[in-house]
Amino acid sequence: MRESRKKSLLALAAALVLLAVPALVLAEQAAASAAPSHPAMMQMHFQKVAQKLNLTEEQQTAAKQLFQDMKTKMAPIHQAQQALHTQLKAALAVPNPDAATVGQAVIQMHQNRAQLKPVMQAFHQQLEALLTPDQLAKFKQMQAAHPAFGHHRGVGTDPSQ
Repeated sequence: MRESRKKSLLALAAALVLLAVPALVLAEQAAASAAPSHPAMMQMHFQKVAQKLNLTEEQQTAAKQLFQDMKTKMAPIHQAQQALHTQLKAALAVPNPDAATVGQAVIQMHQNRAQLKPVMQAFHQQLEALLTPDQLAKFKQMQAAHPAFGHHRGVGTDPSQ
């Protein structure tokens, strides 16, 4: 009896994954098509932060270089993420998707996103080193006012905790 309950729970979990993942993919696609491109959005964000912190020309130049370096480091991770997303879409496109295949793709995507965290942390540390004490205090206030501020989507928090 206990074994059949486990199987039922596993089947229910697999069904939930199969139902939830396509909805998440569709929501992500809808959001992506309605929003400006990620680099354009990051550039707008940078300009707002630079203005609010009253960065000097030298600070802006250095920050732009840090930003470019970060983008270069993130590019292969983003490319891998796109490939994994394509694999997930293909796994879901078959008439009877295999829950294990779909689940493995989702796990790989999660692990791939986790690789972004140290890159973002290094960027923030280097950026903070450019700031004056007053600018740093203002920057910390901005971060506190917006908990997702400065975190790449899906990188700032660990959903398993």
